[in-house]
Amino acid sequence: MCVSGLQVIDFRIQPPWSWTSHDEEPATSTGSEGYRAVYGADYKRGASLAALTSEMQRHGVQGIVHSEPTSGRAADWNERTAEVIRRGEGRFLGGFCNADPRDIMVGVREIDRAYRDLGLRGLTLLPDFYNIDLADKRCYPLIAKAAELKMPVALHVGVNFTRHSPIRHGHPAFVDEIACHFPDLVIICCHGGWPWATEMIAIAWKHANVYLEFGAVAPRYLASPDSGWQPMRHFMNTQLQDRILFGSDWPMIRYDRLFEELPRLQLKDSVLEKYLRTNALSLLDRMMA
Repeated sequence: MCVSGLQVIDFRIQPPWSWTSHDEEPATSTGSEGYRAVYGADYKRGASLAALTSEMQRHGVQGIVHSEPTSGRAADWNERTAEVIRRGEGRFLGGFCNADPRDIMVGVREIDRAYRDLGLRGLTLLPDFYNIDLADKRCYPLIAKAAELKMPVALHVGVNFTRHSPIRHGHPAFVDEIACHFPDLVIICCHGGWPWATEMIAIAWKHANVYLEFGAVAPRYLASPDSGWQPMRHFMNTQLQDRILFGSDWPMIRYDRLFEELPRLQLKDSVLEKYLRTNALSLLDRMMA
């Protein structure tokens, strides 16, 4: 989709499971059963790099790849993320590495390696998938290492659909705590913090370096007055318009659906441009500096 000739930047894409085939997500992946129940049994079918780049080409999308080790080692997924960028025919503008907070020093060294050897310029943390609070003391050395390298940190904020980890681990209040302790750190709150939308809005309004990204959230739900997202759309159009980022969390939601439903958000034209591209470009300039 091009909006008035604007090419879209998708700020959250998962690394594809395969290069050319249509393999499904491995059955052993953490939490896959719960996510299949919510998104449908086939939500990751056809999630190959070839399929992804074809979709991006068709819709005029560039993107940022986030390492997401739902199975296996973070280091292996960081390698895969870097390889996706290399093979992506210029479709990918950068990548975020991952690190496991359960082994602190391994995680710190992996962030450094991913930055220096793989060229990944952000850090994604998914502590709630490990049954850990976002602001758990084991996460702080990893966050501090990212801050030292001037890497933005993306956090999984809000509900998770695993069957083993309570959703309280992803509460936005932990983002407030992290932002207070790291006032210069850019924090990206992936998935927008639902079901705590009002708390997420307050925290993003309070901290100028906190951004909101809405991957895996269908626009029609984000726009619905009965979904629990209110008053997010109002703040997207006003106080938070410079810190909202378009994301699909591909393959969680595909571009056909995202762009068909996008008008339901009723974003002002100037805000829509920020949401789909210019806010992402500003962040990328900071990442690549």
